[in-house]
Amino acid sequence: MRELREADGGGRPERAVPAAGAAPERSELRSRGDYAAEVRLGMSLEAVRRFEPRRAGLPEVSAGDAAAYLDARQAERPWLAAARDRSPEVQRLFAALDQGGGHAHIRHEGWVTEEMSRRRVAYLEDPAQLDLVKRAARIDGLKSPEEPHRGRDASSRITDPDVFAAAFARGGEHPAVRAALDTKFGPGRVPRAVSLPISDLLGPDGHRYCTGWRLQPVEGSMNVARATRAAWINARGTEGPEPDVRTARTFEGGAIVFAFAPNGAADGYEVVTMYPRPRGGEQRGDSR
Repeated sequence: MRELREADGGGRPERAVPAAGAAPERSELRSRGDYAAEVRLGMSLEAVRRFEPRRAGLPEVSAGDAAAYLDARQAERPWLAAARDRSPEVQRLFAALDQGGGHAHIRHEGWVTEEMSRRRVAYLEDPAQLDLVKRAARIDGLKSPEEPHRGRDASSRITDPDVFAAAFARGGEHPAVRAALDTKFGPGRVPRAVSLPISDLLGPDGHRYCTGWRLQPVEGSMNVARATRAAWINARGTEGPEPDVRTARTFEGGAIVFAFAPNGAADGYEVVTMYPRPRGGEQRGDSR
């Protein structure tokens, strides 16, 4: 698969696709400004230009309507602001995602800071919860009626909106993802998640735009680590050791996971979340 800046070519257990890739440390990430310069100097976003929201189970939206949508809502939905200065194609993809039922762009894109991502794992604080008092109380930001945020053992993100859009659009064209989205709808049925190599979607440097945090085992056990975290949270940090979370050292050879759920019309499926996952033993738990 060619690099991202080149032109494009043509629950339940995951359905995995063979992986490959390479990744350095988080400290080697290029700045958003540097990456934007690469985009202006010729990175192709052909897959994003080809993106058809309806084929992804999302509401249709035009480029003009997308810009108006982002302008009108970015103050109350801050995850939209990152795409506001990007190309019309990227804006359109974000606007379509935001009108669907998924949360990939809300919990796994670069608007989520490293600290927000860390606290999601350490303290179960949901970055989608915009009320800071409720976030500290670990109330989920997307569920209604309100309930506690059931965070996982890991949290990850794609650090740039252009890269995120390319990953989503290219993934949506992959046969395994298309098969899931085109599955005949049935109540209680959900297609299995699909894992695609980061390098296949974003080229050999794509891992540079992925970061994440993970809960560390306690006494060699993740169950003990979860219990220790719960005890610390319930005691409001006044008893026991603070949860031990650390950055994922590398996303080399990692994957981007696409998970599915019924769409808003309940007549098909959409991508409910998309997130990067490190390779093998580098990941403990899930980042949904």
